Amino acid sequence: MTVCEVKNICKSFPGVKALTDVSVAFEKGEVHAVVGENGAGKSTLMKILGGAYSLDSGTILMDGKEAAIRSIPDALRCGISVIYQELNLMKSLTVAENIFVSDLPGRAGCVNYRVLNQRTQELIDSLGLKIKPSDTVSMLSVSEQQMVEILKALSHNSEIIIMDEPTAALSTQEVETLYGIIRKLKADGKTILYISHRLREVFDLADRVSVLRDGLFVGTKNVAEIDERKLVEMMVGRDISQMYTYTARQLGETMLEVEGLEKKEAFTGVTFSLKAGEVVGMAGLMGCGREEIAKSIYGLLRADAGTIAVNGKAVSIRRPADAIKNGIGFVTEDRKDAGIFALMTVRENLTMNILRLISKFRLISGKKEQEVLDEYTGRMDMKYASENQRIMNLSGGNQQKFVLARALAANCKVLVLCEPTRGIDVGAKAEVYRLLADLSRQGYAILVISSELPEIMSICFRTLVVYHGRITGNILRGEMDENRIMRCATGAETYFSEGVGL
Repeated sequence: MTVCEVKNICKSFPGVKALTDVSVAFEKGEVHAVVGENGAGKSTLMKILGGAYSLDSGTILMDGKEAAIRSIPDALRCGISVIYQELNLMKSLTVAENIFVSDLPGRAGCVNYRVLNQRTQELIDSLGLKIKPSDTVSMLSVSEQQMVEILKALSHNSEIIIMDEPTAALSTQEVETLYGIIRKLKADGKTILYISHRLREVFDLADRVSVLRDGLFVGTKNVAEIDERKLVEMMVGRDISQMYTYTARQLGETMLEVEGLEKKEAFTGVTFSLKAGEVVGMAGLMGCGREEIAKSIYGLLRADAGTIAVNGKAVSIRRPADAIKNGIGFVTEDRKDAGIFALMTVRENLTMNILRLISKFRLISGKKEQEVLDEYTGRMDMKYASENQRIMNLSGGNQQKFVLARALAANCKVLVLCEPTRGIDVGAKAEVYRLLADLSRQGYAILVISSELPEIMSICFRTLVVYHGRITGNILRGEMDENRIMRCATGAETYFSEGVGL
């Protein structure tokens, strides 16, 4: 039974045709994935359904009847709720207050907290969650906050729940919890529209998948009748062969040595090394300490004990400037808030770490700045309209290239990359993988911290596994499998490949 259908939807923004004549139908009680590269139009379509954008032309049908959705309240009245990647919660309020903020029970300006908490508990029980109505949202984990957003959708009696990149900040265990919730919602007859760049999730969860490309509808397929390669071809309009581009290569001298690194309540006894030409993964569950290890190497977090050596020479890293001076570059997992300078130009973003090198008498040389931009534009195939374009207006993949290029421009030969492909589409991922392979062939030593095990297993020479702040695995490529990595990540075993030192 078709619960929602869009017909001939068109939407334009100044200078951009976001959607052109898009038509797709969604069935009751299905998980329907909507995929495409960045800029394909999938988020625009979902925002039209959710009332955040108004359509230019076309028709939205709900249960076969035309629906006028011009605002978020209109969408809620039609039974459509949206859970965005950036959660929309008031963190100083309780779970119950967040869920019913627009419909608080009570009279004469006084909230009846007994009724409020009772209603909330009924919703919580319906999904079998362990949170409490009185919990303050700021004290919840990211996954629990996401559950609060789902409960908000259920409080509106929504029949269609749109989820935009819901696993972007979740650990493997938290993803499994979310999977269980989605399957329960489906069993209850809810329709889930699921946007994700992670194709594995599409095949794990979805019944059907619709593909958009350049604002056009490409097609809808039953997930059981399609494989990942065919889906990628539909998304990008071409065959991406060998998306993961690992090739065996001769390793060079040791470029980074970390020994006995410790930070109270974060990690302890961390010892490992990186060689020239080596791409090493670092895996572990959320909160295991892997991000803190990466930040301590770059000087964003000051370790309590331990040593770091670059090219055999001990170095003191107290702040990022020390790391950059010693040839260590860093790419944050939080590209939007900590990676790019959103309101600055692409040229300014690229040269931020080398201003002293391109300045004279404290005046920045525009000519030298442009030369650096031209060099890395060609080297990394970065796409932008002009050197004065604000970086916030680039695709996620191109933003990520600029963040990485900033480290390379500072002549960093050791790269620490946290979630380097988070939030970018499959085509951009393939480009980043090829770029990392090229850099390793040029003698860079690269540490990749990633929550995506297929990514780590496919592009890395070996993988370090972290459990409760300790390295419990150092696994060579030929011995990697997800079960072994997860056993090390959960403390069930330790595994160190023979002949491989940390």
